[in-house]
Amino acid sequence: MNVVCKQSIDLCTDNKYDTISGEEEIITCVFCNNHITDPSKQMIVNNSFHHVFANPHGCVFEIGCFSKAKGCISSSIASNEFSWFFGFSWQIGVCDRCSNHLGWIFSSESDRFYGLILEKLNFL
Repeated sequence: MNVVCKQSIDLCTDNKYDTISGEEEIITCVFCNNHITDPSKQMIVNNSFHHVFANPHGCVFEIGCFSKAKGCISSSIASNEFSWFFGFSWQIGVCDRCSNHLGWIFSSESDRFYGLILEKLNFL
């Protein structure tokens, strides 16, 4: 099985997912406009904020990493199978208002972060 993994160390400076500064700006769900997280919660994981991965079914996802996402809750049990981040289990993350799939919550013994699908977020 081939695994697709493309990481961008430039923090996506050439597209709409740039790191945004400012207290008044928020990141919302594209489906219901629920407040999911804030630009200040963007974080670097494995040398990048932005990652492109494929799941075992061949679906490709562009995700951004966030330290906190108060509007994203887990909707599955934790799994270690096919984790995109070594040493981390994952759970499906959904919008806490409309329940649409937003990405994954990655957890290890000492850390936790959110890998959110960028096309499912509004950067306002």
